[in-house]
Amino acid sequence: MNKKLLLSMICMLLVGSALFGVAYASGKITILVNGKVISSDVAPRMINNRVMVPISFISKALGANVGWDQKTQTVNVRSYGITARDFFKETPEIDNRFTIAEINNTIQLFMTGIDTGFSDLISRSSTNDIDAELFAQMQNYPLGQSFLSVIIADIRSIKDTSPREYQVIVAVQTYDVDDNLLEEFWDLTVVYNEPGESYLVKKYDGKIKKEIVNEHRMFPGYTFKLPF
Repeated sequence: MNKKLLLSMICMLLVGSALFGVAYASGKITILVNGKVISSDVAPRMINNRVMVPISFISKALGANVGWDQKTQTVNVRSYGITARDFFKETPEIDNRFTIAEINNTIQLFMTGIDTGFSDLISRSSTNDIDAELFAQMQNYPLGQSFLSVIIADIRSIKDTSPREYQVIVAVQTYDVDDNLLEEFWDLTVVYNEPGESYLVKKYDGKIKKEIVNEHRMFPGYTFKLPF
């Protein structure tokens, strides 16, 4: 039997219609992933009122890789890049798209300053509570930049009155002087700077989580792997 077909048949995954948007029309099951129709060489089936779909096609459509270990009879689904985490277990009350854009721009500038060791970038994106020169020395890799990507992992409001403040968990893909690939989560406080009408980093509360990983997917088609 075709290996790809065998993997797809073995890896049939039970999913709810709410998760992947499984629709029914004239007896045919259509799979929508993020609003896009996907098709596979193994058709989805209804078994005992449950929809069974091939995990390999679903996972790949979501940017993950699927492997099959014949010896251990194990299906391995792996997504690369920064792992999604809900640190605060709440939905942030931020309904202004400009607020999110400004906070994100501030975070990017601040983290770029740390990655490059340029204190002027740090001072432009932070309040006087931050020692720009000291933070410039936090550079992970003394020979050059090491931040592969920086994104906001989670955010919540910690002060609604003026000046507004937010706790921001920043996810960083990086590597250290020993060439370890790392996934780090930084805890920052961002405050609204009324005189300048912008958001600035006010406080750094350390790295709340750091893990060594084997691979980082920068974007589909390009993945860092160990060893380099």
